[in-house]
Amino acid sequence: MVEFRYTPAPRWRAEDQPKRATMQAHTVSTRVPEPAPESLSEPARDQIRLLLMQARHALATDPADAERCIAVAVRLLPQIDAATREPKVFAAPVIQRGGLAPWQVLRVKALVEARLTGRISSAEMAAEARLSPSHFSRAFRISFGDAPKAYVNRRRIARSKTMMLESGDSLAAIALACGLSDQAHFCRMFRRFEGVSPSVWRRLRGGASDAAEVESNWQMAAVG
Repeated sequence: MVEFRYTPAPRWRAEDQPKRATMQAHTVSTRVPEPAPESLSEPARDQIRLLLMQARHALATDPADAERCIAVAVRLLPQIDAATREPKVFAAPVIQRGGLAPWQVLRVKALVEARLTGRISSAEMAAEARLSPSHFSRAFRISFGDAPKAYVNRRRIARSKTMMLESGDSLAAIALACGLSDQAHFCRMFRRFEGVSPSVWRRLRGGASDAAEVESNWQMAAVG
């Protein structure tokens, strides 16, 4: 014969109320509810990451909650699979009215980058875009926001920055590599675009060797 005993639930005394409140707060913090309907708009990948993090924290105190978090995360996995199978839609390139067509922009950019070491005329750029020089100048300004000559000079300065940071070449050598006549020409143009001399710009970014700095300072003093 099996004997059953009734064990009443423990009664909380008044002095035990703070302890009871602390235990209830701990229990609530470790329980993870099902995702709310409004949370379904969030990316499933982020929800899964959050659920797994909460399952790890709940594992020591409430294994049942941890198991339920993992189960919810597993149910969200098909959403990631469906998202990866959806075809990606790429926005069509925006063509500004009166500007160059996308293929013309690409060809002009490629020509400029390939010819930065020498002279590039607006007529050559217009021929690359298969437009008359006058039509090309108007369309170029609409697409690039600059006149052709100003754009080429800006690209020369951009290349000179890369060379000053990545090489130990002197400013005179960089000037010639960027299609400028000499170091003085380079320094004037660089200051016009950046507001400081190339030697100062290079030194502030840690890209100049001592020899290059001495040479540039001597050249700037001679020009000044």
